[in-house]
Amino acid sequence: MDNQSDTVYYSPIPMNSSQFVQKVLPFSLLFMVGALGNTGVLCYVFFITRSLKSSVTALGNTFIYIVALCAVDLLVTCSIPLSLSHTILNNWIFGDFGCKLHWALELSNKMCSTFILTALAFDRYMAICHPENKRIHGMRQTILITTVSAVLSCCLICPVVVCAKTRTIPMNSGYLDKNGEYHPIARTICYDGLGKESRVFIMIILFIFAFLLPCTLLTYFYAKIVFRLRRQKRTMLQSRIPLRRITIYTMAATFFYLACQIPYWLPQVYGVYFSIFGNSIKVTALDFLYYTHIFPFVSTSFNWIFYARLNSQFKKGLILVTERMIRKRTRSLQQQRDGFSDAALELTSRYDDVPLMCPNCEAQLSIRSNSNGKKC
Repeated sequence: MDNQSDTVYYSPIPMNSSQFVQKVLPFSLLFMVGALGNTGVLCYVFFITRSLKSSVTALGNTFIYIVALCAVDLLVTCSIPLSLSHTILNNWIFGDFGCKLHWALELSNKMCSTFILTALAFDRYMAICHPENKRIHGMRQTILITTVSAVLSCCLICPVVVCAKTRTIPMNSGYLDKNGEYHPIARTICYDGLGKESRVFIMIILFIFAFLLPCTLLTYFYAKIVFRLRRQKRTMLQSRIPLRRITIYTMAATFFYLACQIPYWLPQVYGVYFSIFGNSIKVTALDFLYYTHIFPFVSTSFNWIFYARLNSQFKKGLILVTERMIRKRTRSLQQQRDGFSDAALELTSRYDDVPLMCPNCEAQLSIRSNSNGKKC
């Protein structure tokens, strides 16, 4: 319960069971898939880097983009339990710091993940359409691009995180105990803390930099890649380019990104429109806005499949580790076999001058060397 103006407020009634399946179960499944998938990719990367060490650079710079993407997606996935607890309890219980952390993690999906996906598309575009510029694919340049993307996203979401706070709202309902005494209810919410004009301005900035610009660039880069490969295959009769597979992969990645971002951002534009013109949003529209928040989390939970599981460099890393382990095992067995042979020769040479006796007749025996130099 909360104290405000010397009035004792009690927490609201939690969510009933009929709404649990509709509002909680989808987010719970996404949390499990995203947490396990991204954690598995990061553990796999740790295993690869520990095994290859300096040879990890042979996997290419795409390796770094995918690691950064999975790390950001894992952090975003960690914000799902905060949202679920708020939905189930119908009350925010994590305080102001938890509210700021929640906004930081959730907005990271809209900003940092989008910037990394755009940078990855740009890297592939330069590798295929402008192969003469190889400097952009260096490890230092890749780390620099990833760092700049993270810093830029932090700068864009910083105003929202700084202003985010909790607020207790008294409700027009309460509890009646056995003695008939009335206890009022108050609900604590976590919101951005921005004013009307500031919220509209920041929402427009986020819409441009987190959706409109990246969406345009990503579509342009992947379209140019497909057209370039098609033109190159027509000029090379015996080209081994798997055009069909690359086309399907790029189209799937593009449509998956658009399918996760458009259903989220269009309702946000709808909300900004009503905020500007002072109209109130209907209750049914609020429920629709709640369900649209699931789409960015779908992207977070399944990005590791599109960009890590289907990536050839990750498979190449596993092949390199397997080959190195086989070579080490073969070398170890060879050394053991050579060691056993040397020990046998040394043991035989020790007993060259020792007379051997037959166990039956006690006659003296001798060891002779055959033509191959072996003793018998």
